Amino acid sequence: MKKTLLLIALIIVLFMCYKAYIAFSFQLTDDLKSEIEEKEWLVKVHPNDARAHFELAITYSYSNKIESGLNELKKVDKIDPKFAPKALKIYSKKARLFPNDWKIQFRYAFTLYFNNKKKEAIKVFENIIKMDPKNIFSYGYIATIYGEMNEVNLAIEYSKKALGIDSNVAAIHLLLGAAYYKNNQAVLGFQETFEALRLRALGY
Repeated sequence: MKKTLLLIALIIVLFMCYKAYIAFSFQLTDDLKSEIEEKEWLVKVHPNDARAHFELAITYSYSNKIESGLNELKKVDKIDPKFAPKALKIYSKKARLFPNDWKIQFRYAFTLYFNNKKKEAIKVFENIIKMDPKNIFSYGYIATIYGEMNEVNLAIEYSKKALGIDSNVAAIHLLLGAAYYKNNQAVLGFQETFEALRLRALGY
């Protein structure tokens, strides 16, 4: 009888832990799903509009669809190779007008990054984190930029900070794996890459 009660108690505890684990995992909200659908629809209707593709790329970038976002950026370059400075003009103005809107600030940071203004982009992403300490993709892009700047230890540090918020985001594990490989830590790099593939297979 005691064993049965202990087993039931253990199952209840595990279930509660699972619910808490899921609650803190990144999930697409209904608003974010609607935003993605809207941006995808605009691209479908205006397939040769560089700004439509750029907007979709940014939305993907904070929706755990980073690879899709990078593919959209390639399309932007093909459609309008001179779009980057145009985008900077648009989003820098919006950022000044709406300093407390994290999505607009994210767009500005992303545009700075797109214009190869990496240090400036990091500063904006850091400001977003001050507004929203659990903004995992701001940490992720800071890690990405530091990796590109060969500041590998900082790339590892920010990837770990992101995973401290949500360890279920496959793209962040890929970032951390790449940083470990770059830092000649092949075993850790393999472990993180394997974890990314495992999560991606599960739909994360």
